[in-house]
Amino acid sequence: MIKSYTLFFTFILISFLSSCKGGFKPLFDGESLNGWTTARSSGQSDYGPFSVNKEEKAIHVYADKADKSEQLSDVLYTDKEYSHFILRLEYKWLEKKFSPRIDWDRDSGLLFHIHGDLTKVWPYCIEMQIGESPANKPHKRGAEGRFHSGDLFVIGKGLSTETRRNEHKYYEPTQEPIRGKSVFASAGIEKKGEWNQMELRVYGDKKAVFILNDEVVLETTNFEYNGKPIGKGRIGLQAEWAEILFRNIEIKELPIE
Repeated sequence: MIKSYTLFFTFILISFLSSCKGGFKPLFDGESLNGWTTARSSGQSDYGPFSVNKEEKAIHVYADKADKSEQLSDVLYTDKEYSHFILRLEYKWLEKKFSPRIDWDRDSGLLFHIHGDLTKVWPYCIEMQIGESPANKPHKRGAEGRFHSGDLFVIGKGLSTETRRNEHKYYEPTQEPIRGKSVFASAGIEKKGEWNQMELRVYGDKKAVFILNDEVVLETTNFEYNGKPIGKGRIGLQAEWAEILFRNIEIKELPIE
């Protein structure tokens, strides 16, 4: 009996250490959406366009929706707030697009420092853009719009960051930082039809680093809401009228200096 208990607890310890390899812990267990809530569900059990693809061990957005059907946008966000952390995930676009954006480039986003009204779409937050537009596509509105992975969007009146950019709002690390909202990454290669790796490094209200497929594509600093530092919030994934998978979502919380 003692030997059986020893083997059991050894197995549990190995499983825990494996899940926390390098200090990272899974934010998504591959089996359920426990620990997550959607904006439109207001804490209920309905996850709207988000479900679990158990074959891929991934979060599947708009899995059971008919191609080109009219759908709602939504945000899936963590129940817990985070401040200093490194987040890693993989994403892959699938085929379907949905009204009202069937003629647009595919669009989604990784959100952090979500705060304020959690039922709002879109909530106050900072976004690392996920999108299929090439980096050299100019920014326009509507169906001609640019949605490039690694771009920065700052969502919500009164929320702003400082980013080194040129006069055309493209990230340029040699320039002086300018306070504002959207800044476009001039680099970053998305793998078409494949899994793409994203890494987000956040240091409270001081800095965030956007990494796409092992390449640093943008840094932004000094996050403020109505002139006051904003250094924590929830983490979220967007459902924005395009079918997408997210997997291997893991986080490593960092010490606050």
